[in-house]
Amino acid sequence: MSPWPTLVSLLALLLYFIVTINVGRARAKYGIPAPQMSGNPDFERVLRVQQNMLEQLIFFLPALWIFCWYLNPLWGAGLGSLWVVGR
Repeated sequence: MSPWPTLVSLLALLLYFIVTINVGRARAKYGIPAPQMSGNPDFERVLRVQQNMLEQLIFFLPALWIFCWYLNPLWGAGLGSLWVVGR
């Protein structure tokens, strides 16, 4: 199996980690305590980006690996990298 799907998976998880860090920064910037999920509209936008990405990762990662396993790892990595760049 090609190493490219692994690289795309790691990049997607790294991007999610960065987005999660941005939520922590937004919490500090707008003074929103940790369990609270609402408050400043700008904070809610940052949080929604993180939540949307989490919801999409659940489908993206298995779909990426199934595509790479049954069809073509290079095409799968290419399409997966488009998803990562699009996020």
